[in-house]
Amino acid sequence: MDQDFHRLLIDMAAEVHEAPEQAVRHITEYARTAVKGEDSGIMLAKAKGRVETFAGTSAPVEIAHDLQAELDEGPCLDAIRTGASSYLVVKLPDARWPRWSLRARDLGYRSTISARMEAAGRRFGSLNVYDTREVAFTRADLEVLELLASHAAVAYANAETNVNLRVALDSRNVIGQAQGVLMQVYDLDAETAFAYLRRISQTENVRLIEVAQELLRTRSLTGHPGLRPESAGP
Repeated sequence: MDQDFHRLLIDMAAEVHEAPEQAVRHITEYARTAVKGEDSGIMLAKAKGRVETFAGTSAPVEIAHDLQAELDEGPCLDAIRTGASSYLVVKLPDARWPRWSLRARDLGYRSTISARMEAAGRRFGSLNVYDTREVAFTRADLEVLELLASHAAVAYANAETNVNLRVALDSRNVIGQAQGVLMQVYDLDAETAFAYLRRISQTENVRLIEVAQELLRTRSLTGHPGLRPESAGP
């Protein structure tokens, strides 16, 4: 491992834990630098088999990713979906992905490598590097990309956790404010006020946060005539 790559790993590891959302986007640059590629991008796996480009170093990267989604074939897609976790393409077109590889070649790409982003058994997407040269990458480059992809997966998982925590904290604050309104207007204690909000949520099959948001917006209970605060307790 050369000194520059060692330093890159140290910088990236620190960013993964200190600023994970920023790290995920920066990893495309780290990857391109580490294997001396021309372009790089992250393809994310979404619900119902959909994919999207989370970050890319150029517009052609996004087009190459979109084409894989459109044609339902390509190395980045296969790295996410199949048993193989990475792919080395030394020359395009490639018979494994006949339609996509021809279109990718039209974009100017001649070789590419892809590695799955996976952490704790969950597949988040793939980290991919492209080049306009044939045989631009080696098996050693692919091993480097696999290492970076594992860092990218951890960063994305951390970023996702941070977002979920922020949402949870925001929800808790809104629900607490709604409780406060009920306590003030109806002279309720905190437990009874929360029980009232929960009863509306369960009876009307509406999320608790939405009930709280409505109460704060309208400052009114007219939308729930059959459920009065005084009946909310156990």
